Amino acid sequence: MKLSTREPLDLQEVLRDLEHYRPRRKGWTWRTPRPHQRLGPFVLEDTSAPLANSVPLPSAHSFDDIDPQCDFVVTTEIASGRFEDDLRRMRMAAWHGADHLMVIRTTGQSHIDGLLEGTPEGVGGIPITRKQLRATRKALDAIEEEVGRPINFHSYVSGLAGPEMAVLFAEEGVNGCHQDPQYNLLYRNINLHRSFVDAAEAKRVIADGGLLQIDGAHNANATAKQAWKVTPELLVQHAVNTAFSRAVGIPADRIALSTVPPTAPPAPKLRLDLPYAVALRELFAGYRFRAQQNTRYMESDTREATVSHVLDTLVSRLTSADIQSTITPDEGRNIPWHYNNVAGVETARQTLMGLDGLAQMLTLREDGPLREGARAIQERAVLFLEEIVELGGYEAAVAAGMFVDSGLFPERGGDGIRRDPAGGVGADTHVAREPGYGAPVCAHFGANAYAGGDAKPCEAIGGCTLCDPAKIRYLDELDPEDNVARRLERPRAERAAGWLRPEVEKHGDGVVCVTLFVPTQPALGKAAALELARRMGLREPEVIHARVLHPAEGSVFEVRGVLDQAVRASELVVPEREARLPHAEIEAWARPRDLHVVAATVGEDEHSVGLQEILDLKHGGIERYGFRCHYLGTSVDLERLLDAAGEHGARIVLISTIVTHHDVHRELMRRLVSLAEARRVREDLLLVAGGTQVTDELARECGMDAGFGRGTTGQDVASFLVRRLREPA
Repeated sequence: MKLSTREPLDLQEVLRDLEHYRPRRKGWTWRTPRPHQRLGPFVLEDTSAPLANSVPLPSAHSFDDIDPQCDFVVTTEIASGRFEDDLRRMRMAAWHGADHLMVIRTTGQSHIDGLLEGTPEGVGGIPITRKQLRATRKALDAIEEEVGRPINFHSYVSGLAGPEMAVLFAEEGVNGCHQDPQYNLLYRNINLHRSFVDAAEAKRVIADGGLLQIDGAHNANATAKQAWKVTPELLVQHAVNTAFSRAVGIPADRIALSTVPPTAPPAPKLRLDLPYAVALRELFAGYRFRAQQNTRYMESDTREATVSHVLDTLVSRLTSADIQSTITPDEGRNIPWHYNNVAGVETARQTLMGLDGLAQMLTLREDGPLREGARAIQERAVLFLEEIVELGGYEAAVAAGMFVDSGLFPERGGDGIRRDPAGGVGADTHVAREPGYGAPVCAHFGANAYAGGDAKPCEAIGGCTLCDPAKIRYLDELDPEDNVARRLERPRAERAAGWLRPEVEKHGDGVVCVTLFVPTQPALGKAAALELARRMGLREPEVIHARVLHPAEGSVFEVRGVLDQAVRASELVVPEREARLPHAEIEAWARPRDLHVVAATVGEDEHSVGLQEILDLKHGGIERYGFRCHYLGTSVDLERLLDAAGEHGARIVLISTIVTHHDVHRELMRRLVSLAEARRVREDLLLVAGGTQVTDELARECGMDAGFGRGTTGQDVASFLVRRLREPA
């Protein structure tokens, strides 16, 4: 399957012939480091190989459109609940630099009490089917080719169906997974013995499949009453799972510790989080680190979430990370939307590239609070382990409620999670193997009568599914109503007819978000915001964010609703944008003609940067082509502007109008035209306006010859000027 950068993902093509699809590659892939990489005018230090196709960061147009890729693998977590929507979102995320795509199924939950694709083991696992995995990996194969970089697909191996999920993942080319028996035990109350027995089998499959395993220790500081106090325990949980994984056979470079900074502002974040990050990396040198943001403190304010995200990423760069996970800034208020997955990725990328080379300029102090804090956390972790041994082992520690206790060990809060080692879900369901037990399959943990010599255990049956994929039984969807074909009926029909609807989660869901400031007290303001949304025609309006600016003066509200409207693409008028003339052609025509330009920011406007970028040689402005620019400054009177045009014999007048209060930008453009007409010089001049709120249509409506808005370059303006000036008189 091939993708065209100009065409949407063809979901029918993805679904076609899935029963015969086989993944092109298996196992985890790291980025290719490119230190000292020259891109545009810069030499960058902490980068990897560039992409073939991408969307650069917003400010890249000011830096030769470079799009550096950081050295960390970048994650985004997708939770639309429908795999057909995930695929489109994955493509968008990959174009913005994500190469670790984690899928959380259904309504944002990673687990349910049943395995969809049938197993007598019954309880646990995640709601994900072979068809979903296969379709995703097939789409990612094509997306990899489009962006020019391997993409790692990730999901969860947990619950009582963990071994089955691990086999399914290894068969279908899933590249990474979460697997941590302590997560099952502490947070889902799955029986201790059953959890670790299942984990041994699952980890063996993970090891042989080359998947990257990420643990779940970070859930302690998402659960404890005072998260910054469980940092010693986090080290212990990492140690237990890491030692268990190594004993089963997973190599160190395929084990990633999931580290989450435990605080957020207004707490003294770096003073608490940085010592923990240092302590962790020192004790677990040689392993991989997956740095994740802490969503515990996220409210519904996307700005607040983004600031914490930036600070968390700073911790990663000050210490180290192999994978930089990202948060969607709307996670505190709804299932993440398409564009917020991309926003999370871009926040991490923008921060990491802004911090490029930081380690070459700064070192962390080896004395003072940082070192003292890291040492204290490490010592407390060692004491924690010693107490586990004194109690009689891990089982006794769990029964005693040592884990997720709100005390800073060795202090105790008495509120830790207690689990009965003989109880919990799946108790007494682990069965001891008989002597001479045999399993004619590969990637099997423990003694196996079929193992021995050089032959694979599965040779006795002609190969297992991990060795002979032809033996995999492919099941399509069984639900006659809730299946991908039925879900896509309406979107496919509307797309075929040329209809376009807004969406944020699923195909054509019609969801939109509007922002309103209501000048009254909060409760009344919320009621007003909802009613105003209804009057805009939004169905099912819901306030997803409210922020009080002053209890009496007013609050800002973000309201989600469904806009049950669609537009037909064939009826839309899309203005054609004239192609820019090549640099050489502009200069060849303009330079010998000694063309003078008078320019100014007019009215009472003191902004100058935008106009300077259009004019100045050093910013790639029109001076580079030979135009002789006379810049008069800011807050320039219109009469003076026309006087200067006469003095210099200028053919061109450029004005900048950034301030738009009371439509002053419209009035200034109209007055300039009127003054030029009164002086009888209108026909001799090209009058051009620019500004953030200026459009070509608006400028011409006011009598100007052209208008330029956001994103305009000197080449755009010069192309217009040359085309108009060389027209026959």
